[in-house]
Amino acid sequence: INEDKNIEELFIRLKDTLDPLERKYEIIFVNDGSTDASQNILEKLRIKNNCLKIIKLRRNFGHHPATYAGFDQAAGEIVVTLDGDLQNPPEEIPKLLTKMREGWDIVCGWRKFRKEPYLTRRLPSLAVNWLISRKSNNNIHDYGCFLRAYRNHVVKEISKYATYGGWFPVLFNILGFSVAEVEVRDEERAGGEKSHHNFFKRYDQFMSIFSGIATRPFQLIEFIGAFFGMFSVFGVAFIIIAPLIEKVAFNIPVFLLLCCMLLLSILMIFLGLIGEYIVRMNYEIGNKPKYIIDKIV
Repeated sequence: INEDKNIEELFIRLKDTLDPLERKYEIIFVNDGSTDASQNILEKLRIKNNCLKIIKLRRNFGHHPATYAGFDQAAGEIVVTLDGDLQNPPEEIPKLLTKMREGWDIVCGWRKFRKEPYLTRRLPSLAVNWLISRKSNNNIHDYGCFLRAYRNHVVKEISKYATYGGWFPVLFNILGFSVAEVEVRDEERAGGEKSHHNFFKRYDQFMSIFSGIATRPFQLIEFIGAFFGMFSVFGVAFIIIAPLIEKVAFNIPVFLLLCCMLLLSILMIFLGLIGEYIVRMNYEIGNKPKYIIDKIV
């Protein structure tokens, strides 16, 4: 979305990378509701380049729904994905294809040396990678890198079984795909622009993963509830017994107020978590579309 400054350079670098491979290919750009000149630039490129396919969505559906649109339209034996901000160098694609020849279903890029800020980008990514690794047998370091290669049947299955708001890399292990990774370069966003993924998008992504692959969230709630129940029992026992053992000044009103505040905060967190499940279940039950195509050029 809104990458009109990068489109021409990305397309040229893609062609320069793919032409020497001497294999048939198509380049698919998915316009996820851009409000800049992206569509005009793409259609001008299409006039002179038959290898280019443009998928224009009716509105902005989001990063992964736009990816599903590309997956559904992709005809190649191998499908490679990358973002339009030039952080994923197209020149790294041959590395993925070489690894694919070993028979893997998916080959992920690993940005071993990232150039992004640690606190706002790298730390959340580490948390996501850890959460997925806890629920899968794949030893992948960088689930956040969008530079990946897939076999065509893999992307069709992912698009079929993925949910609208779900983060589809969690399906890699669930659907039984074999996954490998190769080290790739990580470059800064073209023009030094900031990422389009703000705090709320990253939080939504994290909750998509948690509610999508966590199998015992409500057991966790019960465990935490039991823990704080025991804590309250011991606290009350301490208030009663401590004065009998030695002179202890204990401010009971403040203690009770803090307990109430703690319980209220826990209640709000749990209600938010349950709300996440209800919203996602409601969307899937309603059978709402992942994306809507306006036109294909």
